[in-house]
Amino acid sequence: MYASAFPVTKGPLMDLRAALRANFGFDDFYPGQEEVMSRVLEGQDTLAILATGAGKSLTYQLPALLLKGTTVVVSPLIALMKDQLDVLRERGIGGVIALNSTLSEDQEIRARERIRSGAVKIAYTTPEKLEDETFLELLQTIRVPLFVVDEAHCISQWGHDFRPAYLALGGVIKKLGKPTVLALTATATPSVREDILHQLGIEHVKPIVRGFDRPNLVYEARKAQKAADKFKILTALFTGDDALEGTGIIYTATIKNALEVQHHLTHELNIPAAVYHSKLHKEDRTSVQNLFMGEAIRAVVATNAFGLGIDKSNIRFVLHYDLTGSLEAYTQEAGRSGRNGLPSRCILIYRMSDTRVQNYFLTGKYPDVEEVQRVFGTIEVFGDQVDGVSMADLRKILQLPLTKLRVILALLKKSGYIEGVAKSAYGLTEAVRKHRELVLSLANYDTKKSYDQSKLAMMLQYAETTSCRRRFILNYFGEDFNAANCGACDNCLRALRAGVNEGAATGGFKISDVVHHPKFGLGTVERTERDLVTVLFPNVGYKTLLASAVHHEPKIA
Repeated sequence: MYASAFPVTKGPLMDLRAALRANFGFDDFYPGQEEVMSRVLEGQDTLAILATGAGKSLTYQLPALLLKGTTVVVSPLIALMKDQLDVLRERGIGGVIALNSTLSEDQEIRARERIRSGAVKIAYTTPEKLEDETFLELLQTIRVPLFVVDEAHCISQWGHDFRPAYLALGGVIKKLGKPTVLALTATATPSVREDILHQLGIEHVKPIVRGFDRPNLVYEARKAQKAADKFKILTALFTGDDALEGTGIIYTATIKNALEVQHHLTHELNIPAAVYHSKLHKEDRTSVQNLFMGEAIRAVVATNAFGLGIDKSNIRFVLHYDLTGSLEAYTQEAGRSGRNGLPSRCILIYRMSDTRVQNYFLTGKYPDVEEVQRVFGTIEVFGDQVDGVSMADLRKILQLPLTKLRVILALLKKSGYIEGVAKSAYGLTEAVRKHRELVLSLANYDTKKSYDQSKLAMMLQYAETTSCRRRFILNYFGEDFNAANCGACDNCLRALRAGVNEGAATGGFKISDVVHHPKFGLGTVERTERDLVTVLFPNVGYKTLLASAVHHEPKIA
């Protein structure tokens, strides 16, 4: 069994810095790390929103070595797990294991035996693996002092990359006897934070938010009127007086755009670039990644399939060729640049028509209410079968795309209407069988749809804003930024050159103020700009209004 290089001392008196030096060889913590670890070691549930590159993994790795038992870490990507295991093993830290779909039957048996024996300090796994009842039963037989949800914003994501298994993690935590919960993410707006806390059953937690400001990132946006103008802007960015330096990533909304941009770079501008998207064969994706990491190419032109788990510190630019669906997606992707602290550029090229593509994606994310009712009705008709209705049969009967069917099943399961009765098979819950008059309630589902549509509107606002882009981003994530000029975005640099010093007028409101609107009700202030205020309303999402249209809600003493 692995023993920590540092003796365990109970409670807040533990010398975390000494433990850090003994186990990892570091002398000090990044902002927020020590606060997160102290909370966790005192048994407090914690949600930590730490910037990309701020050392999120250390906040659970060190406590895991100091706590008795096996810490369970839920991670969305197998590649991320492998990276974490490699790093820990390089530091001579054993007792670490990953359980996921890549294991053979023999490897799986050996891994479970190691867990059962108590020899494992950290067990990485996917949310889907925790749906395996036998694996969950194994975890119930051992001591789990800490349950970690990495990339916790996945709980609040929907669409083609949606992971229904994330919605079941709250139930898993209860079955494990409610160990201390640590949820980690680099990108979560106040509304997403609330969703994470609710889904995990830790509503009482006050989040730790640190370091969304990345001073070395320079934010820019370039508007194109026609499709051809995007290529002109791209050409200028690689050949003009203010040309991009070093290697970087160019994100596109579609595979078609990725192929066209890569063709333009290589054939028109003679710049070595490769394409990366989800439909490439695994070996081709690995090849592109290796070319990029080895700097054999200047740019990867990619859909959002590229990025998570890419640990390259000297990316000098991230260029978005199309609008993203949300500011969360934009900042997460843009944040992959400049992790070495050197100046790096985050540039958005956009057309107003880009919103059509994102609206199309949004439409595809959300099944119609009728489709949800059809799935429920089919399970109701065949649900009395001993083995339930299989996923394969549901697809044949309903003729629905697999991704859409998975979202609907997750909705129905989370809402308590259906349950898994066998592997990939579903039947009605006992409560529904006893009370057939229960009606599907899709209020939360409709609210989520409104949220996502309002997020796209906020992304367009970011593209169009004429004031500080850094303030826009930080305000969106709930951080105040009151400097009159950040000196590191195109709008602020333009104002400096023109000799204009535009203050950050707030209209009398601050971030997180609770306000009231006669039509939308109570909401929370997300950002302020001159005489405008952006408010997040629970039922309709983000609304940007005149400051005079809302008023402060009196605080209850």
